Amino acid sequence: MTNAVVWLESGTSKVWAVADSLITATGGNSAKRVTDQAMKIMKLSVGAWGKTKFSIADGPMLSYDVGMVYAGAVTPAVMTHACASMMLKNLRPQTKPSDRIYMPAFHRVAELIRLISEKYIRDAADAYGNNRLPYCEFVIFAFPPTQREDLPPMRSSQSGGAGAERQRPMRELDRGPLDCYWIRPDFKSGGFQQVAERVDLLGGHYTVIGDDSDSLKNEIERLRASGDGRMEAEPRIALEQRIRDRSHDTVGGSLQFGLMDGGRMDLFGAMKDAQGQSVKNWLGFQFESEINGVLGMPVVIPSIL
Repeated sequence: MTNAVVWLESGTSKVWAVADSLITATGGNSAKRVTDQAMKIMKLSVGAWGKTKFSIADGPMLSYDVGMVYAGAVTPAVMTHACASMMLKNLRPQTKPSDRIYMPAFHRVAELIRLISEKYIRDAADAYGNNRLPYCEFVIFAFPPTQREDLPPMRSSQSGGAGAERQRPMRELDRGPLDCYWIRPDFKSGGFQQVAERVDLLGGHYTVIGDDSDSLKNEIERLRASGDGRMEAEPRIALEQRIRDRSHDTVGGSLQFGLMDGGRMDLFGAMKDAQGQSVKNWLGFQFESEINGVLGMPVVIPSIL
């Protein structure tokens, strides 16, 4: 399976996501390694196309980033990301009755991920044998813009009004508050369905998904208690230690992490080995010996550690 954690750094607007990179397959009484070079932190772009009397866009008129992590079955997770990515970056809100250009509320984005992932999980059951539903969960997070369907129309963006009236649409396009959803399987109702549950990152909550998540939470809380109680790098430290200890046969590989800052989602590599020395790889792909020669130039993955 995996482990992944999403949290808001105390006193900032920085949202962090960390994950391991191991993929395993269940075989007998043990987990069999498939790869320890798997991407588990991803980015989605939400884009609304449209036109005004002043311009016709060759790309989305409005857009923002969504961070996404997953744990569990790889096929439905990756297919969900690929499918949702195509849909979300090609939104067309303008209709004959309304020329508004706006974004869907973020709960609708969560509902899309929930719906698509449930479909792929059900379809994958045949491949897993014995009609066994594969387990797959996600966390998505973003600072969606405040210009959404629940706000009144912005007539001034079409009419070119002056002064304060012209500034109103720009204020409505500001980043809204941080929003986050945990999308996970629910079997309590007697059947299977994916459910979406809001996570209050702004209120100090955080999400840990994957195997033995309770003990990872306990370690995070222990690290917080040994400091000043703030949530800073504790989840990264706890997960990195679990990977190095090899205490869970479904958690391993290398540490990967993403950072959403200023509404923009970027992916980073730790770029350090167990002894703290610099390494030149991404998810185990050695740049100097494997990758740079293919591209004819060096690859350098950003690092902020």
